[in-house]
Amino acid sequence: MLIPVTTVDIPDFTTACAHEHIFGSRALTALRAYGLGSPDAHFFLCRKGREPAAALYLSSGGVLTISSDERADPAPIAALVQRMQVHEVDTNRAQCRALQDLLGGTTESSYYMVYRGAPQRGAFPDIHSGDPRAVFEVLQRSHEYYRTHFVFDSWAADLERRRSHGLSELYQLEIGGEVVGTGSIASMDDECGVIGAVAVVPEHRHKGLGGYITRFLVQRIQSMGKTPRLVSGYDEVAELYRQIGFAPCGRWGELYLTI
Repeated sequence: MLIPVTTVDIPDFTTACAHEHIFGSRALTALRAYGLGSPDAHFFLCRKGREPAAALYLSSGGVLTISSDERADPAPIAALVQRMQVHEVDTNRAQCRALQDLLGGTTESSYYMVYRGAPQRGAFPDIHSGDPRAVFEVLQRSHEYYRTHFVFDSWAADLERRRSHGLSELYQLEIGGEVVGTGSIASMDDECGVIGAVAVVPEHRHKGLGGYITRFLVQRIQSMGKTPRLVSGYDEVAELYRQIGFAPCGRWGELYLTI
């Protein structure tokens, strides 16, 4: 059974968000930032009997994020995808494949990763609180996805919503007064902080700066008493995260659909 979340469903929605902490914290952060009834965020709960099997968060950009266990029925989720004209679904790989069987589309997959290394020590004097305009420029210079899928005003508005509730943090790396890199704590739940959008401009790549930013974010999340987590964008880069202290803890899948 798949239902819109109401106030009485929030405890079960929170429980389902903990089935998988990375996408689950994204959904829970959105709920805590936007609340119920917002036109910019929609929340659904999938039950198996009386048990919460999946938490679903649909953003205004048409991306459906799902935290689920093996009990979540893909059929009503696929129906929701069609009804709401979703163009991207982010979930675990098994559910991604099940939805692809029902909906078609193309998929990508790599590792969920959790930090298992030692506490990070040291100072990071050249990393500062991020200016959204400068960070967005770094992201667009670094990733085609940001050039083709994001507009500054809507991106910045969502970021500010999360930051204003203490649910996200943004940082920039400066060298010689120039902003050359960025990284963020994209979402949080009671257990973890999720590292996101680590990027370095092309002319400063291959200098270890991405790892440097990631280590800073690990330290920052640990200072909150939380566990650092992230998604590896593709399998090859997972080895770089292993060298920092991250370990795989499952696989994610993204389903891309043509509306």
